[in-house]
Amino acid sequence: MRKSDVLIKYNEVDATKAIGRMMESFTWTDYASGLADTVSLSLNNMNNLWVKKGYIPLHTDRLKAWFRVTDWNCDGDNRSVFCGQFQVDKYTDGGSPDVFVLEGICIPINRSFNVTARNKTYKKTSIKRRMADIVKRAGMKLVYDAADHNIKEISQGGKTDMEFAFSICEDYGLAMKVYNRKLVIYDMSKYEKKKASYTIDLSELGESGAYSIERNVSSMHDGVKMQYTGKGKKTVTYKYVRPGKKGNRLLFISSSADSHADAERKAKAQLLKNLREVQVITLSNLRGDPKYKAAECFELTGAGKLNGKYFVDQVTHSKDGRYTCSITAHLIATQIG
Repeated sequence: MRKSDVLIKYNEVDATKAIGRMMESFTWTDYASGLADTVSLSLNNMNNLWVKKGYIPLHTDRLKAWFRVTDWNCDGDNRSVFCGQFQVDKYTDGGSPDVFVLEGICIPINRSFNVTARNKTYKKTSIKRRMADIVKRAGMKLVYDAADHNIKEISQGGKTDMEFAFSICEDYGLAMKVYNRKLVIYDMSKYEKKKASYTIDLSELGESGAYSIERNVSSMHDGVKMQYTGKGKKTVTYKYVRPGKKGNRLLFISSSADSHADAERKAKAQLLKNLREVQVITLSNLRGDPKYKAAECFELTGAGKLNGKYFVDQVTHSKDGRYTCSITAHLIATQIG
């Protein structure tokens, strides 16, 4: 018999049964880049256990969770997905009916990572070196799956470490994800080239409002033109036109750059960012499955000219009686016409 459940460890103690008896819903949102993963548990608080009997969470509390399926698509199809480790970030007690909502986030909230603004200029550094310093302060580990780039000079300019890290990644076309006490930096273009992990056929969804595909023509550019200040404070222009295009629709940006090569990296990164906004799909209330993960690709069929390979930007796994998933994804940049 097909079955799905949520496994929970609270401060490294198995709390699946204790919390499971009270749990009315559980949601995990998995992001590919830019936002921290979160979990939310809605608990039946009819006996006021979470308020009156010493169950109030502490800011040091940690939660781990897994979605597990048994005999899911056929007998013996038993799988699970690890949601990660989360620090208790917020709780809400409300009624009636009496419900206690517990929320967790994967960033280290007992460190300065997302709260302390820093004004410091770094010289003769690199992306990886800056990230290594940031994770050291945050008590995390660094997973770096991208080419490193030297930087002559860069200022943190009043940003928190989290904001600073993300701004560097955005400048150079890298993705950033905080997961399970790790800061993961990766090249999204490299991941977009990976083989699709599965296929979704729109004709098989059936349910009303099951999907939405949006195509934004204003983000469809033939190339990019960037102006930056070069040697002798002269204004220098870098221009790139996509192969096979005429360059009639250029994205214009003005930014700082250490060199022509640095300008090229930054300009192409901004062009890719825009192209990834051209065609976006949202899939709602899919039958839940641990295979749905952010930062992976799937092949879309059954949508005619909107078919193609999509990169998953966000997945929300929800257990509320039923186990369901919702997905937001973009058509990979190389397939934009």
